[in-house]
Amino acid sequence: MNTEIFTDPIFITVAALLVVLAIVFLVYYLKHRNDINRVQSSYEEQKKSMVDKYESEREEEHLNHKKEVSTLNERYHNDTTLLSNKLSSLQQFTEDKGEYLTDLALLQLKDKLVREEKIRSSDMLILSNVFLPSRNYTNTRKIDHLVLTRTGLYLIDSKYWSGHILHGVSENNFDELPYVESFFELLDLDKRQEQTLIFDKADEQNVSVNHYNQVIDETKLSAEKLRNILKLQYEVVPMIYFNPIDGGNYSITNYSDDETLKVLVGKEELEEFFLKYIFHGRFQYTVKELSEIEEAILTLNP
Repeated sequence: MNTEIFTDPIFITVAALLVVLAIVFLVYYLKHRNDINRVQSSYEEQKKSMVDKYESEREEEHLNHKKEVSTLNERYHNDTTLLSNKLSSLQQFTEDKGEYLTDLALLQLKDKLVREEKIRSSDMLILSNVFLPSRNYTNTRKIDHLVLTRTGLYLIDSKYWSGHILHGVSENNFDELPYVESFFELLDLDKRQEQTLIFDKADEQNVSVNHYNQVIDETKLSAEKLRNILKLQYEVVPMIYFNPIDGGNYSITNYSDDETLKVLVGKEELEEFFLKYIFHGRFQYTVKELSEIEEAILTLNP
């Protein structure tokens, strides 16, 4: 083999040049391969970031849509429930205007509180014309209104009236109200027991006097019976609500020492009472328990 070619200066120079070129190319390739990898890695990161952002935005839109649909469904439920209650009350209007107006006042109060987002619809349930049957159905009790709230249950007997009420008077008040004693004697009332008298104008020359104690006693008994039937932990609060005829002239004087019965007159007093006890009373029931109580009462009234 001819070895002179490998010792030829020109060959050696060319070979060296080729080696240098190969090294330069290798260095250039390795350097730019790292650049390409960095660019590719950056691209992949940007791609992932964009995909994550897109998916996050879509998820947020989905959740907002579900929330909006849920809000609309709840509003629809509340509106239809209110309308149903109003229509139900309207059916009774011709039978008892006072009960209808009381029911409407309660529904309007609840609707206002829900719209103002002070309570949820499930925090206040209103039932009207509820019956508590007895075993032999001879002593069935009718309840005008039941208001179920988390701070308690309220049983309301509603009366449509005009005139002046003396509530809780007894012989202890005869010195202050000497004319009342004669009505006690005329109506044969127990002077030692608190009585409720309603004075109203019968005609241009006469005044009528109505005795209201039987209704009060029945309201208390109904509240006690409801608690026993449903086996409730807390007492049901009995209430007497006097709804003035067409907002006309009326007055009430309360002499009673009986704290177990609430006596209210007029829509403003009714609203003030529930606003006070809904927001400042101690919770007695959960929303779930209120729903169960409502269901149990409706079961008694198929």
